[in-house]
Amino acid sequence: MPLSSIFLLFLRIGAFTFGGGLVMLGFIEKELRSTARLSSEEIADMMVLATAFPGPVAANMAFLAGKRLAGIAGSFCALLGTVIPPFLTILLLSKAVIHFMNEPWLAAFFLGAACAVVVIIGRVVYSMTRISCGGRWKDIAVFAAVGILLISTEVHPFFALAGGVTFRLLLGEEDAG
Repeated sequence: MPLSSIFLLFLRIGAFTFGGGLVMLGFIEKELRSTARLSSEEIADMMVLATAFPGPVAANMAFLAGKRLAGIAGSFCALLGTVIPPFLTILLLSKAVIHFMNEPWLAAFFLGAACAVVVIIGRVVYSMTRISCGGRWKDIAVFAAVGILLISTEVHPFFALAGGVTFRLLLGEEDAG
């Protein structure tokens, strides 16, 4: 895929996505599927890695996808395309948003966006859950254990992640047949 196409693809995603990295992750997944250049499994693996690595999930996903599409130059183009629009938006609109923060129309905009973001994140979570578990009992057990740990305690998410990895390693490979 040409570098200019990678840049423009991620520029479009960065420019028209509101709601943060997890929302962008959903749009990136959809756009990558539409290019037909990556398999569903490759995209799923990148989503898991992007969320597991430290740093902004959208930037991680852009880097991984760009690298897979066109090497290091592709990762640079995808990352740049992803971060330029939000940076410029914040730079250019922050003063106006602060000035009009108490206006009902701006509050309505943010409330509407927040509702949509919750649904989009829910879709991403559902998709990642299907990818991560896939009906395999050992993965479902890890999912349940980490979920219970996070919901019932105030453990730091890093320790929950480490616990999930350790638990899955202890369970070993999936049984054949």
